[in-house]
Amino acid sequence: MVGAAKRKPVAWSRDTPWPIGVRLLSLLWSALLISRANAAKSAGCADSSREALQGFERVAGCAGQWKGHVHNASALCGPGWRVCAWYDHVLLSNITWSQATQFPGCYAFNAAQDGGRCQECRDDLEQDDLAGVGKDCAHQHRGQSSCISGGRIDSSCCVDSHFHRACSFQDHLTTGALCCRMPVKPPVIVVKPPERMHVYTGLIFLLPCQATGMPPPRIQWYKNGEQMPADSPRASVLSSGDLLVTLARKSDTALYTCEVINEEGFDMASSYVTVTEYSSGCADDSTEGLHLYRDIQACSGQWEGHVRLGKTLCKKGWRVCNPKDKDALAQLTWLDIFDLSGCYAYNAASRRGRCRKCKDGKMAGVGRACQWMRHTQSSCLAGGRVEVLHPRNSTSCTQVEGVTSGVVCCKRKKRRNKKGKTFQCVPSCQHKGTCISHNRCKCSSGYKGARCQNAICDPGCGPKGECVKPNKCRCHKGYGGRLCRTKVHGKCHQPCLNGARCHHGKCRCAHGYWGKSCQHVLQQFVLSQLNRTER
Repeated sequence: MVGAAKRKPVAWSRDTPWPIGVRLLSLLWSALLISRANAAKSAGCADSSREALQGFERVAGCAGQWKGHVHNASALCGPGWRVCAWYDHVLLSNITWSQATQFPGCYAFNAAQDGGRCQECRDDLEQDDLAGVGKDCAHQHRGQSSCISGGRIDSSCCVDSHFHRACSFQDHLTTGALCCRMPVKPPVIVVKPPERMHVYTGLIFLLPCQATGMPPPRIQWYKNGEQMPADSPRASVLSSGDLLVTLARKSDTALYTCEVINEEGFDMASSYVTVTEYSSGCADDSTEGLHLYRDIQACSGQWEGHVRLGKTLCKKGWRVCNPKDKDALAQLTWLDIFDLSGCYAYNAASRRGRCRKCKDGKMAGVGRACQWMRHTQSSCLAGGRVEVLHPRNSTSCTQVEGVTSGVVCCKRKKRRNKKGKTFQCVPSCQHKGTCISHNRCKCSSGYKGARCQNAICDPGCGPKGECVKPNKCRCHKGYGGRLCRTKVHGKCHQPCLNGARCHHGKCRCAHGYWGKSCQHVLQQFVLSQLNRTER
């Protein structure tokens, strides 16, 4: 009798295909993990359970302990949920007295109800009564005002801050925390990188990308369509989402794309960066400042006679800046002016708020050593007015010993060889308008008016706003929205970024940030210093 053939053991390797049963088991395990995550998200608690407020879709009582302040109890909440707080008062006000006292236990949330108010819980005698819900909470006062409706419930109270236990978990009083579902919002990039940027080799450049969304979106940068590695030695993504690239090389010339994504959607913005070899506009090939700009630079040295003769300090193809270079001068900001040591003159003077050539004094300049500055007056600069000397002492347009460090040189524009007449518009056409005949402008898209000075907003901003840029309205106080038709009461028209808070309609910035939305980082000072060091 022939015995049964023995089955040979299978030698498993990476190349050996998995049996169908193993693959099915793997798929089932993945499905189980996904279902558990979805269960936690729908239940509101991290352990996929819900101990209180079963009938509510956006509020859940979750049992457990936490360390420190009650806002740390978000670890008890499921994905997309967090500990309820005083700013959820609209959602909390839907909880009635009977609903808040029908389940056992006591679930705390980040609010203090001292004096019948609903405000943040703090280590302060005036704000240390930690709010809660549940029939086992120690302090219940039906009929009093609080964050919920119909009464006031405190999980702990009465001089907790004196004993250094305010707003914290207390084993004999608290069962867990009250969690709220976070509002969902698709991501939107509110601070976008410029469409184009020109950088010199060896310098540092920063591409902003700051976004809003709920849950907070993930930010990823791409270079020419390929994801940038996280361990790049010269490129790093800051906590704000901005991309910082140091020691720029020609190989960094590329299309950079910022992608922000969360569970609700995504948004993208791109910037094409061109990196070229540094080219000085000064005769001695050295630049004392403004080297981040291609068409305007500060050149040190002395000259004789009128300031226009300071062109000897400029390289061939460059000249001392004058009112014809207003577009280049308008690029300069107060950061550039104060970052520039010394005082550099140029052939301009402000008379009655207009930018004119220097004739009888009031010679314009840039640099923190210039003796007269006004932030609100108009001149050849985009904003403000800077002069080499105080107007009372300025009677010439020549070098001032001990004050002027050199001149500001601008790159000459290439002349166009066009047949026919050359027309002149005075004042000049604004916003890239073209002078097509004597004092007649052809406006670029989005502008109108005799000098293209008026922006066009379609369908308009209404009586409560004014058009400041194409299709961008600036609303009067108390109004908001795209067309300034929505009444607002103390709300900010724009999102407050980088930890800023909205206060009386304006963003109050955290330390180290500035701007209407607190979108600008004061790192620009650091970058400017680093760039000068790199040169």
